[in-house]
Amino acid sequence: MLNDEDYDVLKKSFIDSQRLFNKLNDVANQASELDYDESGLFYEEEEILDRHWLKLSSKIIDALGESLDTYNIELLKNDSLEDRKLTINLVKEDESSKVVVDYSEDGALSISQVS
Repeated sequence: MLNDEDYDVLKKSFIDSQRLFNKLNDVANQASELDYDESGLFYEEEEILDRHWLKLSSKIIDALGESLDTYNIELLKNDSLEDRKLTINLVKEDESSKVVVDYSEDGALSISQVS
């Protein structure tokens, strides 16, 4: 588990990245609006959204890595672009923490430590 000081740094980093989380929410909205047909016509659009999600989430993780430079940070990929959560593993020496950030509401984040 993160100590209080590291948790405050994590929270501040996420607050500073709020606009990126809002953009991730927009990507999830666009993904939920894709209509798939038998020909796979929207496959290219899904790939574009997937790359956009990866770029935005990487920027969030990079900013977090600069703030928590003593941690190894790993972003876990979502099963679907429509998921509105980032799941992150934070490892420092022999301690490991899993953090889930729910960004489903524009302008608000819900941060949970799972382990």
